[in-house]
Amino acid sequence: MSITLRTERVLGDEQRRAPPARPLDAAWVAVFAAALSAAGAARPSLWFDEAATISASTRPLPDLWRMLGNIDAVHGLYYLLMHGWFAVFPATEFWSRLSSSVAVGLAAAGVVVLGRLLSTRTVAVTAGVVFAMLPRVTWAGMEARSYALTVVAAVWLTVLCVLALRRDRPRWWLGYAVLAIGATLLNVFAILLLPAHAVMVTTMAESRRARWGWVLAAAAAGAATCPFLFFSQGQLFQVGWISPLSARTVGMILVDQYFDGSRAVAVLCGLLGLAGLISWRRAGWRPRRLVVVALAWILLPTMAVLGYSMLRNPVYYPRYLSFTTPAMALILGLCIVTIGRSSRAWITALLVVFAIAATPNYLAQRGPYAKEGMDYSQVADVITRHAAPGDCLVMDNSTAWKPGPIRPLIAARPAAFAKLRDYGRGPTGIQRNMLWDAHIAVWAWADKMPYCPAIWTVSEHDTSLPRHEQGTALHAGPRLGRAMAYQVPYRFGFRIVERWQFNFAQVTKSLR
Repeated sequence: MSITLRTERVLGDEQRRAPPARPLDAAWVAVFAAALSAAGAARPSLWFDEAATISASTRPLPDLWRMLGNIDAVHGLYYLLMHGWFAVFPATEFWSRLSSSVAVGLAAAGVVVLGRLLSTRTVAVTAGVVFAMLPRVTWAGMEARSYALTVVAAVWLTVLCVLALRRDRPRWWLGYAVLAIGATLLNVFAILLLPAHAVMVTTMAESRRARWGWVLAAAAAGAATCPFLFFSQGQLFQVGWISPLSARTVGMILVDQYFDGSRAVAVLCGLLGLAGLISWRRAGWRPRRLVVVALAWILLPTMAVLGYSMLRNPVYYPRYLSFTTPAMALILGLCIVTIGRSSRAWITALLVVFAIAATPNYLAQRGPYAKEGMDYSQVADVITRHAAPGDCLVMDNSTAWKPGPIRPLIAARPAAFAKLRDYGRGPTGIQRNMLWDAHIAVWAWADKMPYCPAIWTVSEHDTSLPRHEQGTALHAGPRLGRAMAYQVPYRFGFRIVERWQFNFAQVTKSLR
C-alpha cells in the first residue's frame, strides 16, 4: 500500500496537477547536453560523410541547388542551413560539429518540456539528463550531419502536437504542419513521426475537433512532402551499401540504434526497463500517456523502416532512426524515477551508474579514428605541417577504402592541400554537379612530374611497415610498391624519404 501511495505521489495520474516546472530546468539541461556533446569534438578525424557536408555546404547556393538534382537531395535543407553556419564559422573539425552539439542542447530542452507535458517535473528533468548521456545522442552531437538537427525537429514537433491538442486552434495546427514539412526535408524518415502522433492523438485528444485538426494538418504535411519523397526515391543508389535484413539486424536494433554499440548501456537500460515494469505492477499503477507516446515513437518508425527494407530496398541503418532517441530517454527517465521512488539521492545514484556505463563508449567516440576508423584529418595535418607550396600531390586511387574513393579525403580539409599542385584533379565537384572532384590517373600527367620539387603520395596503410620512418630511399612496401601512384614517380627518379602511417592511410614524401 505504501508503495502504491508513494508511486502515485511521484508519477501520479497524468490528469492530476503536478507542481509547476521551474523555467530554468530546460535551460540547464540544454547547456549540459550541448557541453557534453561538444567536449572532445575536435579530436576525431573528419570522415566521408562529414566531407560530404563540407563539400556541399561550402559551395555557392546555385551550385548546391544543381548538385541536389543529381545526389543528396535528402540532405538539401541541412546543407542550406550549414551553408549559413559556414558563413560564420570555419569548416574545421570542432566548428563543423559544434552545430550538432548546439542542436543536441535544443533537443534536450525539448525532452524536458515534453516530459513535463506528459508527466512530472522529476521525470522530465531525469529524462533530459538521460537523453544528454545516451550514446546515440553523444554520437550525433559531434557528427557534422543532419541527425542531431532532425532530433530537434522531432521532439519539438511532438511538443507542438501536444500543445495543439490542448489548445486546438488553427494556428497551432498550421505550425504543426509547417514543422512536420521541415522535419521531413531534414530527414525523410521523420515523416514516420506522423503515425506515432496518430497514436498520441487517439490517446490524448479530448474532442472530435482536435482529432480532425490533427488529421488535416498531417494530411497537408504529407501532401506537401510527397513530391520530395518520390524524388528522393530516385537517389536510393546512395544507400546501396546497406545490407539486407538478417539476424545481425536484431543486434543493430537492440544495441546500436540507441546505444551506439555499447553493450553495457544496452544491458543497463534493459534492466532499468524490467525493474520499472515490476515497480509499476507492484504499485498497481498503469502509466498511460508517456509510455504509449514513447513506445509508438520508437516502434512505429522502426517497424516501418524494417518493413520497407524487407519488401523493397534495404534502408535500415541504426543512425537513421536517431530522431526516436527522445522517446527512449523519456521511458528510461520514467523508469529511473519509478525505481528511485522520488528520492533525489536514489535518482542521482542511478544517473551516475548510467554515466559510468556510458563512459567507455563516450571516450571511444572521441578517439582520433572514431569516425569509421577514417583518418582524413591526420593526413591533412601532415600536409599542413611538412609540405611546401608548389610540391605535387599524388592520390592513389587504387585504395580499397569503403566508402570511397580517395578524393573525399581532400574535400574534408581542402585548404590543407591548396598549396600543392594537384595534377590528378579532374573536373571539380561543382563542374560535375557532384560531391567529389573527378580523378585523373597518375600516368596521364606524368610529363609534369620532372618539374615537381617533391611529391606527396597518399595511399593505403601498410601493416608491414612502421608508423613513421625517414631515409634517403625507403622501401615502398608491398602495398604502395605495386601501385601506379608509386611506380610512375619512381621511373622519374623519385625516392621515398619519409613516411607517416595512420589508421587507413599512409603519406609519403618523395624526392629526386
